[in-house]
Amino acid sequence: MTPKTAQIIVLATAKAKPGKEVELERALRDVAAPTRAQRGCLQFELYRSAQDPATITAFERWSSEEDHAQHLQGEHVKTLITRFDGILAAPPEIVAMKPLSNE
Repeated sequence: MTPKTAQIIVLATAKAKPGKEVELERALRDVAAPTRAQRGCLQFELYRSAQDPATITAFERWSSEEDHAQHLQGEHVKTLITRFDGILAAPPEIVAMKPLSNE
């Protein structure tokens, strides 16, 4: 597989300001269905940190970097970014990972 077509995993972590935990969860749940419906989305799950309940991580698995890049241009993602204003304690941390070669 070429790097453009290799699956990628994305971990997107967001931490809510104190008292905004429910709003953060609601905002992320609102984008779950449209994200799962997008071309190339193989998996999208939300996880709350066991150590810090204000922190939620989205585990995303995409068919390709191109599909993930297209996802980032979606209206639901743009709306989410707008909703983050006033909810997040800090900018979200986004980490993309590629599989190691089996060679």
